[in-house]
Amino acid sequence: MLKFITEKSEVGVNSLATRIAELLNAGKKVLWLVSGGSNIALEVDILNKVRVGVKLDKLGLLTISQTDERYGPVGHPDSNWQQMKDVGFDFKGVVALPALTNLSTVQTVDRWSNEIEQAFNGSDTIVAQFGIGADGHIAGILPHSKAIGARSKEEGVKSAIAYEAPPFIRITLTPAILTKVNEAYVFAYGDSKKKTLQDLRDRDLPIDEQPAQILKSLPEVSIYTDA
Repeated sequence: MLKFITEKSEVGVNSLATRIAELLNAGKKVLWLVSGGSNIALEVDILNKVRVGVKLDKLGLLTISQTDERYGPVGHPDSNWQQMKDVGFDFKGVVALPALTNLSTVQTVDRWSNEIEQAFNGSDTIVAQFGIGADGHIAGILPHSKAIGARSKEEGVKSAIAYEAPPFIRITLTPAILTKVNEAYVFAYGDSKKKTLQDLRDRDLPIDEQPAQILKSLPEVSIYTDA
């Protein structure tokens, strides 16, 4: 179910941080999937608030991984993970599962797919944080891209996929695994997002045209926006 919440991003930050801390304090294993771009600064704030709100012995129940990444060597400047570290995201005390580990593209996808599947299976709650692009993309799933077809685990599809989308080789979780997310928090602000959000709310478009339609398959989705 989609909930559109017209509030400043700080409201969503507080809500997500409170929810993660609440789950951890209850002894639940939480997988938090983080996004890049404008979400990075918010994620730093969220983790800092989680640290304040959670009991020290419960922080280790939190696993953090990514919705998507830009392929390259560990620490390359366009890496979402590296950009998080550059602005002060502190992984101390949590389980970190970055996509990049200096392997080939194929090896990276295979390793990360396996790790993500294990993390999904070993978690009580999977919480994902997303942005939405003006073109309707979500995670690293661009419209009309190779990632769109990766929908069904029953068809042998991996949980991650890599494909060229200049100027990057993108690595992203696939629709097959993203539909298993329990709770999603979306932050989408600015005039360029208004038409996309209106379409998401009012129209049932093909995922190929607007990948963000994947959100409609999730049980709980909170979309924080000024649209």
